[in-house]
Amino acid sequence: MRAGVPLNELKRSFLLRFGLSARQFNAIRVELEGKIASIKERRPEWIEEAKGRIKRAEETMARLEKKKPDSSVLHQKKRRLAILRTKLDALLADQESGQVRLCFGSRRLFRKQFSLEENGYADHTAWKKDWQTERSSQFFVLGSKDETSGNQSC
Repeated sequence: MRAGVPLNELKRSFLLRFGLSARQFNAIRVELEGKIASIKERRPEWIEEAKGRIKRAEETMARLEKKKPDSSVLHQKKRRLAILRTKLDALLADQESGQVRLCFGSRRLFRKQFSLEENGYADHTAWKKDWQTERSSQFFVLGSKDETSGNQSC
């Protein structure tokens, strides 16, 4: 959760601020911990995939440098390689620091706000409605085997 804030204190403040029950807070916490664990588990695979993409891009560039040393295609491949290396560096830095990056609602949809007309939005309000809908499209309700029907919240 928040760095340096004890879970009990965080829980108390969320319950008051958002009008949640303790069970709802626990469901949110469990879901978020699962997403964080998933990202941490997958990150080494993402690093290896990025290294593979970089290797393939370097091989392609080597072939292009022999065939077409001054082509625009080679220039674009160099740009792509720089982007891939930057992404790999970010993944490695996150792995080393233990930082987890998580976006509810998808990065792709978030970036659509910067080119509204190209992405079919009349204005920022229309985009924001889709953004909030997407960010609110999931929920998890923690139940218990000793409750009627497994969950009193549902």
